[in-house]
Amino acid sequence: MKSPYKSLFLFLMVMSTCMVLSSSTWLMTWMGLEINMLGFIPLMYLEGTTNESETATKYLVPQALGSTIFIASAMTTLHSNNFQILMPIALCLKLGAAPLHFWFPPVMASLPLLPTFLLLTWQKIAPIFAIASLPSTLSAKILPIAAISALWGGIAGVNQTDIRSLLTYSSIAHTGWMLASIDSSAPTLTLYLTTYILITVSIYLCLIKQCTESHKQLFSFKEPYDSLLLIIALLSLSGLPPLTGFMMKLLVLYFTKASTMIILTLILGAMTSLLYYLSLTLSPLSHTNKLHFSKLSITAKASTMFLLSQLLPLSLIIFFF
Repeated sequence: MKSPYKSLFLFLMVMSTCMVLSSSTWLMTWMGLEINMLGFIPLMYLEGTTNESETATKYLVPQALGSTIFIASAMTTLHSNNFQILMPIALCLKLGAAPLHFWFPPVMASLPLLPTFLLLTWQKIAPIFAIASLPSTLSAKILPIAAISALWGGIAGVNQTDIRSLLTYSSIAHTGWMLASIDSSAPTLTLYLTTYILITVSIYLCLIKQCTESHKQLFSFKEPYDSLLLIIALLSLSGLPPLTGFMMKLLVLYFTKASTMIILTLILGAMTSLLYYLSLTLSPLSHTNKLHFSKLSITAKASTMFLLSQLLPLSLIIFFF
């Protein structure tokens, strides 16, 4: 971001998220969501190409539709409670949860790497906590959407060969788990979202070193330890025990108030996601025995300590509940 206005819009995006988190009325929440959307759209123009303009339009239309449904539902609840259910549905549309995710994969496929990871991480904070601020009777009604998101995110990612598509459908699956954690008595949503963001940032720091799209290019780093770090981060994102992704899903299952059918659907979606991540990382992982760990460079040691500092301590949080 060489242009000064990029920093301004980044600040606007951060402050609007804080506005949503601290708002006490639906009008302030709606204003924060709108400012957040308008602050993110200019950040999508890193290269100034026509493709980015088309992607920004694909992002703007469903976001504006979700905001319109949200404020219309909030206004009609002053006279009738029949339309309250539209509020969490509108927020799920802005969040990109299945089956309202029609805009999410096309936008993710066309964005540069930095806006992609902003959309995967920071842009989830405002809608998910806006859903969490709804009355418990409303938030409980979106548990079927949570189950559909977890299951569809696992199934749709099986035949994907593009790393962006994998992260897209993995994000949809994790969105389902976040929605399922809203009704829990413990601060499970905050811990789950924090863990997901940290793991995704670890993957971003590994991918930023080279331009990679397909599975074959994914682990073709010059430094083999970078591939090892990426493998660990992907397996943690998939929920492989005993990594942090698994611990946080276990935490959700322990505290959630969802029905047995919803829980079984969440587990089925997680197992499907784990299947394609294991198939992705099995071949590179089989070559790790050729590495000589006694010859670690300073950069590799720093990268290893950075990754472990994010993954391992968060696993200990479960023992303090």
